[in-house]
Amino acid sequence: MSSSLSIHVVNKSNNTLHQAVSYTPPYPDPPLREGHITARASLVSLTSNNLAYARLGSFWHWWQAFQVPSTLPPPYNDATQYGIVPTWGYGLVLSSRVPGLSAGTQLWGFWPSNSLPVDLKLVPDQPTGHWRDVTESRSGMMSYYHRYQVANLPSKIPELSGEELEKVAWQTVFLPLFACGYWTSKYVLGTQPVHPFGAPGGDWTKHDADLSKAVVISLSASGKTARAFTDTLFHSREPGTGPLGFLAVTSKPDAEWLTGRKMPSKAVAYVDATSDATLTWIRNLKPSRIGIVDFGGRAGSLDSLMSSLKSSLPGASLKIIGIGGTATAMQSPSELAAFAKIAQMPERVQMNTSAVRDVLIGRDGAKAVFEELDEAWKGFEGRAFAKGLKLKMGKGAGGEDGFEGGWESLCEGKADAVDGVVYRMDA
Repeated sequence: MSSSLSIHVVNKSNNTLHQAVSYTPPYPDPPLREGHITARASLVSLTSNNLAYARLGSFWHWWQAFQVPSTLPPPYNDATQYGIVPTWGYGLVLSSRVPGLSAGTQLWGFWPSNSLPVDLKLVPDQPTGHWRDVTESRSGMMSYYHRYQVANLPSKIPELSGEELEKVAWQTVFLPLFACGYWTSKYVLGTQPVHPFGAPGGDWTKHDADLSKAVVISLSASGKTARAFTDTLFHSREPGTGPLGFLAVTSKPDAEWLTGRKMPSKAVAYVDATSDATLTWIRNLKPSRIGIVDFGGRAGSLDSLMSSLKSSLPGASLKIIGIGGTATAMQSPSELAAFAKIAQMPERVQMNTSAVRDVLIGRDGAKAVFEELDEAWKGFEGRAFAKGLKLKMGKGAGGEDGFEGGWESLCEGKADAVDGVVYRMDA
């Protein structure tokens, strides 16, 4: 007989309502179809992105990733009310009928926030070692969430310990977010420009992307995606492409990595973002353009900053790139109204990492795109990006030490207590 396991489910209408439910998988396992694998999550992360997957799960089809089993006790078996939050990490192939992909292979990709084996239909993709999920029930999701990659790890997740395990844990936290920060700096605001919303966004010219006469402002600059963006800005841009200066607005302005030697840079707390000293610092750089990259700044911070910039630098043009949002499980009517107002700003354009990647692959080829990204990640990792950060490692889907407890902390706004959270699903 199968042993029971915990499945964490979240209410789709009110994400603060959640529960870890005991579940016994059917026995024996159903026959595995040709072209399919069964796999199980081994090590997964929990970030503010997971809240977005829940809040916007119906719109972007993230709830389709992993359906609640119909045999869960009511009401948790009702897929119209409850869902399983997907997450990023490493998993293990348990059985396979996919040529070239054997049982025991470890994969990087999109997994359920539990240890329930999942059935995936995979086809080979480029470059070698990449696989594309073509499971029909998951087809509504964007392409970003359909790619699985053979993981080149020193050993199996259960066999890792010490520094090796910590390194892989930080990869689990940052890898899902690194590409967005890297591509925003390298291409959206680079010399080979790609529209932040990809092909559906329309034209995005070299003038739109030009930072040579601009000051770049990062809102919520201590976040993980923002960290990747800042690192790329300092270390991976072509010489002479700007910006004139970089301003980091954050709740933690003392972090050393927020400023660099390659350009004038300054880190300030939210309360100081519109101070006379900050605005004078920007004016002295004589920018003709201001580029704001909003990684989910505090409520009201963008409005206040925009107003001050327009008053202090009336001749400078403004452009906002929106990335992510505030990490809250539920939003009040006033918060929703404020978000709607921001979304309608004529200066603002929304980033869509999946659509940007689609354009890059179509233009440069998958092999070139992923080889470049891998090299960029190695540089980021080599610059000790996790130095000084706090990591929490839990176990399983249920309980205070499991994904259930982490979700409760996110819902209560306690995410800042640690910098990275991962869960062993094989333990």
